[in-house]
Amino acid sequence: MRLAAALRHLLRQPWLFTAVVGLCGGIAMLALYVVQPIALQRLDLRIYDALLPLRRLNQPSAVPVIIDIDEESLARHGQWPWPRYLVADMVGKLTAKGVASIGLDIMFAEPDRTSPARMREDLYRDKGVSIEIAGLPSFMADFDRLFAISVREAPAVLGAFARYGGEPYSGPMPHAPAMIARGGKDAPPYDRYLPIAPSAVLPLPQFFEEAPVGFVNVSPDADGLVRQIPLLLKFGDAVYPSLALQALMRALGTDALRLYTGPDGLFSVSAGEFKIPVSREGYMLVPFQGARRTYRYISAAKVLDGKVRQEDLEGCIAFVGTSAPGLADIRATPFDRVMPGVEVHAAAIDAIINGNFVQSPSWAPGAQALIITFVTIAATLAFGFAGPRVYVPSSLVLMGSTVLASRQLFMSGLFLSPLYGLLTSLLCGGLLLSVRFWNEEKQKIVLRRAFSRYVSPEVVRQISKRQGDLLAGENRELSILFTDIRGFTSLSESLSPQDVVQLLNRYFTPMTAIVRNRKGTLDKFIGDALMAFWNAPLDVPGHPALAVDAALCMQEQLEELNVEIEASFGIRLDMGAGIHTGQAYVGNMGSDDLINYTLIGDNVNLASRLEGLCKRYGVPVVISEHTMQGCGDAFAFVHLDVLRVKGKTRPVSIYWPMRHGTDEVFKEAMPQWIAARSQYEHGDFVEAAEGFAALVAAYPAVRLFGLYRERSLRLVQSPPKDWEGIWTMEGK
Repeated sequence: MRLAAALRHLLRQPWLFTAVVGLCGGIAMLALYVVQPIALQRLDLRIYDALLPLRRLNQPSAVPVIIDIDEESLARHGQWPWPRYLVADMVGKLTAKGVASIGLDIMFAEPDRTSPARMREDLYRDKGVSIEIAGLPSFMADFDRLFAISVREAPAVLGAFARYGGEPYSGPMPHAPAMIARGGKDAPPYDRYLPIAPSAVLPLPQFFEEAPVGFVNVSPDADGLVRQIPLLLKFGDAVYPSLALQALMRALGTDALRLYTGPDGLFSVSAGEFKIPVSREGYMLVPFQGARRTYRYISAAKVLDGKVRQEDLEGCIAFVGTSAPGLADIRATPFDRVMPGVEVHAAAIDAIINGNFVQSPSWAPGAQALIITFVTIAATLAFGFAGPRVYVPSSLVLMGSTVLASRQLFMSGLFLSPLYGLLTSLLCGGLLLSVRFWNEEKQKIVLRRAFSRYVSPEVVRQISKRQGDLLAGENRELSILFTDIRGFTSLSESLSPQDVVQLLNRYFTPMTAIVRNRKGTLDKFIGDALMAFWNAPLDVPGHPALAVDAALCMQEQLEELNVEIEASFGIRLDMGAGIHTGQAYVGNMGSDDLINYTLIGDNVNLASRLEGLCKRYGVPVVISEHTMQGCGDAFAFVHLDVLRVKGKTRPVSIYWPMRHGTDEVFKEAMPQWIAARSQYEHGDFVEAAEGFAALVAAYPAVRLFGLYRERSLRLVQSPPKDWEGIWTMEGK
């Protein structure tokens, strides 16, 4: 019950409801950021790819070079795997050309079956045949030994592949470089978050005893593309570098790495003079410079044939691998879906040497939370409380600033995705605009329901198109109409309640139509009385004339209606109407559960008083001077009196409006009326009484003349002091 009451209260406070909707949108985005759904991860990766060209260098580094076991090499030297003496020969020739280091992106996990010694053993074991090869030098008997000697004498790095599952490895371990930890007292161990490989595909022990190993693993993202590589991983009890990092260490002649840690863990790795930013898991983002063959490719066949110049290789870090499709060493990267895997290591070396790094900072989660919060607040203010003209500029500013900030950070080497800022803007904006649309539609329904009873359908359509809260209160100049059936209480005594209802329905139906057809707003029925006003909720030009026209039409309509009423009910109706034009407060009034669009103010009371004067002066319609002035020359007017009504100090001039052509009596009597009125206003009551008596004799049906005659006679008997021509009403 309390929850339902709280929801009802919330819905009745539009600003609070809007703020809560915006807050919910922000909380939803924070939850999405924490959960990181796969779809959003992939979208985030696409944004990273779109920003990646900003880190493209004018010229990639010439240090990494790829020795490619390509189709030409396979055609010349046979299918893979080659005899190890060929690989040893290639390593020796690369060393002779002065390469800084050699990274072998090849697995040497099994003995070479083409070695003569191995062939003799296999034939004897399988067939019982013993063979001797005449003239074979002893050093050529074992190709694996040849290869081991070649890597011992060269700055070579052997490739290894880490397995993150399966049975733990229990064989001999390769030599691991020294790890020098640099961090504060509150920093966790550098290897706490590194990937752990229980097993691995390693070179033969006779090989890794002669040369260090580097792991060739890459780390595809959720969409299968390679954007980062693990620079470090934990295997056994030691930490090993990647092939690219180990090749750099060999080139620099160092066997140690400096590892920098902070409160969140590892954040940087140093090899010699090169400091590499990494994630706490030891991953390095590789800012690829383009598609395949961004770096120099040299065919392995040309190296073996000695057709490569010294200057093409001297000082380079050579990665030996293959681009041949059949050997299945293909990786998908942001720029190329079929990039040779060996080029990934070359791209990593290029980034390290040029200092061209991209990293996702450790403070990114906090920054994203702040961005989501800021965008939520800004979007709530822009879409929840501002006008429609602000929507598009606000969207452009919010989304543009988010993208621009992310772009500038990326150019500085920091990747702070704009995705969640953009999604927050879209989600909060969409929710808030939906709420506003729902509120506006709801308000339109309320307006249509509220005003369809009071105004014409055309006015209802205009109200629905208006922006803003038309039901809100405001002070406006209004023309206010009151009508009342004379003596209805006594008339209704002769009718049954059912007949009274039918009579009123028949009477009010045409009267309401007259108001609505003249752009008026029907306020309410008060028994047999009717209240209406003009110039609210919409502006109505010429509203005083429209109100007077409505009152006169009501009188004309009543003449026709009385024929039916007399035939049906045996009575005739007489109606009076009062109109006043002035300021009044109009708007939605009532309780939270029951409201009414109405008006209040002294001018409303005055209009009601004017209606009550119709019977006293014997005229069908009484209007104030303000209404008369607002009508211009649309009607003819008879100045009835200047009154000081009860409860008011300021006098009011009242008039009787007529249509032009229906005022024949007053055209004839006007000279006498004006003369008698002038005498009355100047306090010459005897002469005035005689003048009014002459008018009564000539026009006995006009009650107005008789009223002034009786009033003048009273004033003759009791002359007032300080007479100003203003009559004070003693009652309402």
